[in-house]
Amino acid sequence: MANTECQVGGRFRRCRATPSHVCQYCARDFCDHHSYHVKGYEAVCTRKRCALKHDDLQRHMEYKAEVQGRNKSGQCGEPGCESLHPPGQCSLCRGFFCNAHLQDRSYPMHDGWVKVDKHVSICAWCWDRRKIWQRR
Repeated sequence: MANTECQVGGRFRRCRATPSHVCQYCARDFCDHHSYHVKGYEAVCTRKRCALKHDDLQRHMEYKAEVQGRNKSGQCGEPGCESLHPPGQCSLCRGFFCNAHLQDRSYPMHDGWVKVDKHVSICAWCWDRRKIWQRR
């Protein structure tokens, strides 16, 4: 770890403890007191944005499993939709959806340091997740 003190907190409220982890989302050093989630190779600090990303990723994995389960039985990935053999695939979660639950949108993606709007087919779940994962 490059720094000798925890990097969580503001400029004047910075924690001065010795860091023991590096956040997988913001790459900042943090101490055990500022650990949101540490297990195996995962380490997430208590910064709001990092905690939101960790929690969202857990929900997203559950969502993808549910969509795959519906798709295996030939149904649209949207809960409650009875449409069979959905024709379209979400560009992000790779689930299959009927035309009513999949939209073509301009989605901001990063190519290095440049933000590029790409046209993708995307489900409502993945569209809403963009707010958590986009850089500011």
